[in-house]
Amino acid sequence: MSGYPVDGIARMHHVGIQVADLDRSLAFYEGLLGFEVITRQVRGEAYAGEVVGYPGVELHLAHLRPPNSSVVVELTEYRGVQRSPVDTSTANPGTAHTCYVVDDVEAVHTALLAAGVRPVSRTIVSPEIGIAKGGKVVYVQDPDGVRVELLQLPPSPPS
Repeated sequence: MSGYPVDGIARMHHVGIQVADLDRSLAFYEGLLGFEVITRQVRGEAYAGEVVGYPGVELHLAHLRPPNSSVVVELTEYRGVQRSPVDTSTANPGTAHTCYVVDDVEAVHTALLAAGVRPVSRTIVSPEIGIAKGGKVVYVQDPDGVRVELLQLPPSPPS
């Protein structure tokens, strides 16, 4: 691909995550992380199957907003079509992660682990370089293994 930018992108609308069980994922994102459910719907129209490449699919989806954010996360459960879990290990091409700023990474991490959330990182780390230098970061997994980064930003320097 050569370097010609596409003219016309106005803004990002949402990030989509395919899930095995929408209710289970809502328990994580809404129940544990505190996201607000904006919409929840079922789409089975022919155009929806055409767009996603699965004619006849029934999409069970929810749009959520993380606290204090304008970002929208779309969780989609595909029904009526063949599905296979993917290896979501962090280094695998095609996988993704989402990152959320938290005020107290230790408290959030401890609460998530107590609720049975699977960790990725063995420990909370404090980056020595980059945009998170002086902050704290750790990865956990959502119910389908999608990586969720919890980032406590470094303290602001005194003015």
